[in-house]
Amino acid sequence: MSVIADVHPRSEAYRAGLRAGMTVLRVNGREIRDIIDWKYALVNPVMRIDALDGEQQLLSRVRHDSGEDIGISFVSPTLDKLKICKNNCLFCFVKQMPPHQRESLYIKDDDFRLSLVYGSFVTLTNLIEEDFLRIEQEKISPIYVSVHTTNPRLRATIMRNPAAAKIMDQLHRLIAAGVSVHAQLVLVPGVNDGDELLRSLTTLTSLYPGVESVALVPVGLTGFRENQADICGFSKETAREVLNITTRFSTRLKRKHGVSVVYAADEFYILAEAGFPRGSYYDDYPQLENGIGISRLFIDGFRKELTLHRKPALAGPVIWVTGESSAFLLRRLQHELNMHARTWVDVLVVKNALFGGKVTVTGLLGGAEIISAIGNARISPRTRVLIPDITLRDNLFLDNISVDQIRDQFADLHIDVCPTTGADLVRKTLAERNEHQCPM
Repeated sequence: MSVIADVHPRSEAYRAGLRAGMTVLRVNGREIRDIIDWKYALVNPVMRIDALDGEQQLLSRVRHDSGEDIGISFVSPTLDKLKICKNNCLFCFVKQMPPHQRESLYIKDDDFRLSLVYGSFVTLTNLIEEDFLRIEQEKISPIYVSVHTTNPRLRATIMRNPAAAKIMDQLHRLIAAGVSVHAQLVLVPGVNDGDELLRSLTTLTSLYPGVESVALVPVGLTGFRENQADICGFSKETAREVLNITTRFSTRLKRKHGVSVVYAADEFYILAEAGFPRGSYYDDYPQLENGIGISRLFIDGFRKELTLHRKPALAGPVIWVTGESSAFLLRRLQHELNMHARTWVDVLVVKNALFGGKVTVTGLLGGAEIISAIGNARISPRTRVLIPDITLRDNLFLDNISVDQIRDQFADLHIDVCPTTGADLVRKTLAERNEHQCPM
């Protein structure tokens, strides 16, 4: 059921009379089954929406720019029942979550419709014939697939699901129907790297352009792996081996097709203590949402923006909050900015205690550990502290602490949220004032 969770009070939908609690039945006479139907409906600049309010049926007329959101959010991300993952992967991140967090963090979704709309990765193991027919008939493309390996037996072992062995038949079927695929391989040392990685990349890249891109992502391990498979993460040496294989394939494919096709996640370069490739390596950044090329975009955006501030106004001290994995990069950029501008910037590296100390990415920091780090840093009053927005969901950190709680605890500091791009970081750092500046 397409039940409305919220309607923005200044939206076209609100002005048309739509409210939370109503159920959307049809748009322009067509039934709305799920999020895909809804996204197709948004293409219409005029939407005649049949909705149910209790037992009363209403007709609302909404005019908007074609394809744009009209201010509605739904109770379910798919509008109907979410398809749940049926696998039991060796490295399942949901099973490594710390206890007592928000319920949504423990949902194992594996829904092809979210792949189309949001770029979420799916395994295809829970698709039924009806799903395949719909994808083929409606040309639902591109689809993002967690392949992990093209070896059928190994894939079934990794995912602990016999249905996982069908992956190559499924990929061939999708490609034959004109559906484009973006693949990812979550790599585990000693399991699907080395020769198995060579096999997987050889197979997948032979399907180009049906398989448009292949992302290599290191396994993520937390400190909460009780009763889980005994696997390890990548070292500097094993990360470099993956990068060597990546370079071998991407160089050859760039010459052959004009694009790299195979891309390693930024984490591999960090683990290997290697420089990030130039922007040309990433082509049009086909898997940016998967952490592929974010650092390169950040660096280039930062430096480009910095050149626009030839004589920046004098600004007070600024602290950049970050996780451990981004610390080296930010410290390098901090030095560049301090040399260029009349300001003082320092980096506050926060260790992720929420996930047991093994997770180092900034996006998974909790509010409590940021509070602890700020408290221990002895920061001077009136210092501006910039927290990256990638740590927040609806203004809350993963541990349900809000930014306002941090502001309340450190009233003598200027706590602000910064969009996670290099250009925005420069602008925020060099800004003289903003709405949350603490009193003088």
